[in-house]
Amino acid sequence: MDKENSYPRFPFDASKVIIYGGGGLSKMIIESVRVLGVYQIAGIIDDRMKKGDDVIGTPVLGGAEMLPELHKQGIRTAVNSVGGIGDYKVRLNVFHTLANAGFICPPIVHPTAHVDPSARLEAGVLVLAQSYVSGNARVGMGTLINNSVVISHDCLVGVCANFSPGAMIAGDAEIGDFTQIGMNATVNIGVHVGKECLIGNGATIKKDVPDGTRVFAGQIWPPFQPNRERTI
Repeated sequence: MDKENSYPRFPFDASKVIIYGGGGLSKMIIESVRVLGVYQIAGIIDDRMKKGDDVIGTPVLGGAEMLPELHKQGIRTAVNSVGGIGDYKVRLNVFHTLANAGFICPPIVHPTAHVDPSARLEAGVLVLAQSYVSGNARVGMGTLINNSVVISHDCLVGVCANFSPGAMIAGDAEIGDFTQIGMNATVNIGVHVGKECLIGNGATIKKDVPDGTRVFAGQIWPPFQPNRERTI
């Protein structure tokens, strides 16, 4: 038998991956992918960086115009390292660009993070170091779970949500699409935070938050409303 035909050939190389975005978050993503030991990083795609630039040992291959060529080379896997803090559409648009170019975005979980077997992560979810996704939680497409975040049991997280380091989400909570939760913010058990909300660093969320609400850093939600009828 011809040795060259004695084993199957595959149309793509599942071991290779590209990183889309070369900013600060990319350094954390690159190291997370490296430590997994599953993928070989072919390079970085970034529309604002020069081809040949280097990000902690990973070369910039060019901008989005390179995606068709990389696809022809058999690379089909990508990781979105554009955080989109302050504007979720930036991160979401990268997913559209990658999908339209024929790439897939698998969930990436840092080895020091833990995801319970009954939890579910959709495509493009990132779970960084020391974070925990608990039993029966559901995390929507493209959500970024930064370092030391807790997503407790039975939580429902929407599309492209963003959890900054140290955020704590109690059980049965719901976090809407495109909502951003700041550093060390806490969401109480059973609370529903709506879509496109901005929850500031250190905020404490005790009641449901309507869509599009901004809760400032350190604020307790709902804001304290003194009883005006009370006399001193």
